[in-house]
Amino acid sequence: MTFLKDITWTEIFIFAHTCAALGCVLRVLYKQKNIGSTFAWLIILFLFPVFGTIAYLLIGEPRLGTARAKRTGEMNRFYQSFAESYLSEIYLGVGDNVKSRYHGISRVAAKGTGLGATRNNAMTLLSTTDEIIDTMLADIRAARHSCMLAFYIIEPEGRIEELLNELLAAADRGLDCAILADAVGSSRFFDSGWVETLREAGIEVHASLPVGVWRTFFTRTDLRNHRKILVIDSKIGYTGSFNLADPRFFKKDSGVGEWVDVMMRCTGPLVLELSAVFFADLAVETDENLESVQQYLTQAQERIPEILPEKMQQGDIVAQVIPSAPEQGSHVIYETIISAIYAATKQITITTPYFVPDEPLLMALTIAAKRGVKVTLILPAKVDSFMVRYASRAYYPMLLDAGVKIAMFKGGLLHAKTMTIDEDYALFGTVNMDMRSFFLNLEISLAIYDRDITKQICNLQRDYLKNSSYITVKAWQQRSKFRGLIENTVRLMSPLL
Repeated sequence: MTFLKDITWTEIFIFAHTCAALGCVLRVLYKQKNIGSTFAWLIILFLFPVFGTIAYLLIGEPRLGTARAKRTGEMNRFYQSFAESYLSEIYLGVGDNVKSRYHGISRVAAKGTGLGATRNNAMTLLSTTDEIIDTMLADIRAARHSCMLAFYIIEPEGRIEELLNELLAAADRGLDCAILADAVGSSRFFDSGWVETLREAGIEVHASLPVGVWRTFFTRTDLRNHRKILVIDSKIGYTGSFNLADPRFFKKDSGVGEWVDVMMRCTGPLVLELSAVFFADLAVETDENLESVQQYLTQAQERIPEILPEKMQQGDIVAQVIPSAPEQGSHVIYETIISAIYAATKQITITTPYFVPDEPLLMALTIAAKRGVKVTLILPAKVDSFMVRYASRAYYPMLLDAGVKIAMFKGGLLHAKTMTIDEDYALFGTVNMDMRSFFLNLEISLAIYDRDITKQICNLQRDYLKNSSYITVKAWQQRSKFRGLIENTVRLMSPLL
């Protein structure tokens, strides 16, 4: 007892913190599958023990909560039954329409998501803000049954208010309308008067991955729903890099210029897959949502004859929807990207606003360049993230030395996320080339096994190159050594960005 009286609160704190830090170290070694992430966390825990311990407890592991996991399981079982009854035929015979060297890539994605490639799709590439919004508005005005939206960012300014007003008109016509917006990315939307206005009109508005002090103890609050989806009447679907934000107003004081985005308007069987992703995301948020979605989809089966595959044959494009999320267990989009890079024989062109690769991705790109593949990265000259800016530049010397061409886009923040392979395969969607998109966020991509639409994306990439300047090895070597030191230091944290 005398011994206990001699112990101070400082000693108790040090002992408790040491135990917590050691516990975090053991969890890092046990839980972290990526070596880069493991070393980054160990560095943080040893250099900044108090901050590191708190940070790891809050954001160290991709926790989305046991209740959400349970709802996800129930929703998956519902879709499995639904797919066996109604969707199985849309996956038949696709292999004959896909080049043999892409068969394995298609199987990687299908195994990780349960969603296979579909044929008879049609696509329209939309590459300007006005083109994107005008096309969306026209489809919403023509809608007969439903309008379903899921976006990371909704900023009710400029032309986005026009789109929200059109949703109000759709609801007034008796359409089923629902909005799922990320709680953090769309925080200004949820703080505005628009949410109440939309709900009063009968539009369901839900926050994806809500945050709060209490939730922090049970779920990781920096995992975000980064998807962008619009589905109309289960017949027309949109996805791509465009958030519901007018670039004339969005982050106009950030000093990076207007954001440059793209979207793909899709018709055909793959719209059913986009719908499945939307409803799954909506259902897993709450028990009430799960019950409502299951009831809605059960009732919607009465309209199945209108949207069966034989009546959805809109074109001849073979494509595949690839949703990715930490709760899936496999890193499907990362595996797909790596596989596609190794399948390239002539050309790889990538546009991404945030480029922070890990060692396997860096190796895949540099090896591709060394074996004679023309590898081009098109990145924005200015980005809105300090850490990403410096971490990204640390990889330039290795890429340039291998023969990878790096073009800096000067027409604003190039936010498009595209990858084309040999002008006959493309990945198009919401995924950045960084660890957050690969392993943490909820994302969605289209794998496009079609030469014509891939060429359209390639032509758009060439247009970006016309407004870009290439980084040369000589100019990069002449930069300040101090900058290189900062970049390589920040690079140590790149697995966590």
